[in-house]
Amino acid sequence: MNHEEIKAQVTTFLTRSLRTKELKEDDNILELGLVHSLFMIQLIMFIEKTFHLELEEEDLDMDNIKTVHDLVVLIERHQPTGAEI
Repeated sequence: MNHEEIKAQVTTFLTRSLRTKELKEDDNILELGLVHSLFMIQLIMFIEKTFHLELEEEDLDMDNIKTVHDLVVLIERHQPTGAEI
């Protein structure tokens, strides 16, 4: 899965789940007040299930998950080179 495909899936999940009409790649979802602890668990489950990866505790630092861009980078970092999802 390439960068744009990952970004589209993450954006779709966030806009649907957060019930927001528009979310830019660098909008900080934490600062927008759109995220609560239950949603963070849902987000982690979405990432692990959709992209077939397992996140480690250090991945869950808020700096890794505050924007669509950060989430895409995190997912790409865990994908094996040349992997197709």
